[in-house]
Amino acid sequence: MKVLFILPHYDFDDDEYFVIKGFLEGKGLKTETASTHISEAEGRFRKIVKPDFVVDDVRARDYDAFVFVGGPGASELYHNVTVTNLVSDTLVSRKVTALIGEAVPILYYANVLKGRQVTTLENLKEEIEDGGGYYTGTNMEQDGDLITGFDDRSTEAVADAIVRSLAWQRDRIEREHLDK
Repeated sequence: MKVLFILPHYDFDDDEYFVIKGFLEGKGLKTETASTHISEAEGRFRKIVKPDFVVDDVRARDYDAFVFVGGPGASELYHNVTVTNLVSDTLVSRKVTALIGEAVPILYYANVLKGRQVTTLENLKEEIEDGGGYYTGTNMEQDGDLITGFDDRSTEAVADAIVRSLAWQRDRIEREHLDK
């Protein structure tokens, strides 16, 4: 199974990226990374990541799960039409979709919050509610295939939820295949 990380080009949350990526790879999942530019992306704690490709080249059908990394730079993704369309496509396709902290408002800009339970930083609560979502303020929230994390303190819970959701999806696909 393949997981794609989507990073803002500057000021992404290093811990959200590296902790979740390490956890998923430790479980045998293949990961790749995309950003808005192909040049090196820099985290808010100055860690550097060389993206595999740009977000414009991403298609929802090519991955099993998506992780949108937060941090102060995540606001760069809010008005990126490619990113908002991708979020919408992943949710429509029932792909595991995780957003953490400052990345969660991408759901608002993609117009896919209505009726969803999500968590994020409290200062972003208004956007969630304006988009028709239900703000929980918990460490991690899962609403079907949508996983949201409060901030970098929720990385392990988010990573575990991604693994469990992918296992459930794999089992569902196998059951559907056997039923045919």
